[in-house]
Amino acid sequence: MESATVELVMTAVSGPASGVAVALICLGGFGWFLVKHLLPAQEKALDKVLADSAADRKLFERSITTVTRRLDRIEDDLTTIKGKIS
Repeated sequence: MESATVELVMTAVSGPASGVAVALICLGGFGWFLVKHLLPAQEKALDKVLADSAADRKLFERSITTVTRRLDRIEDDLTTIKGKIS
């Protein structure tokens, strides 16, 4: 940094409004950390959840199809049994 910038920052941090300056510096640092590290990590986690969800939906559709076929066979058997009983 230039010496004028360093002097301005040091004056702001040690002057009468130092609390505001320190708070703004901390807020800026946290904002940088949030944008560079936390948000991308959350986005990756959300993408993984969505991918897993898509795989779960495909598996659910296959299992529902299997159950439907089995139920159709049972209904056919019941119809045959009813016909024989009547």
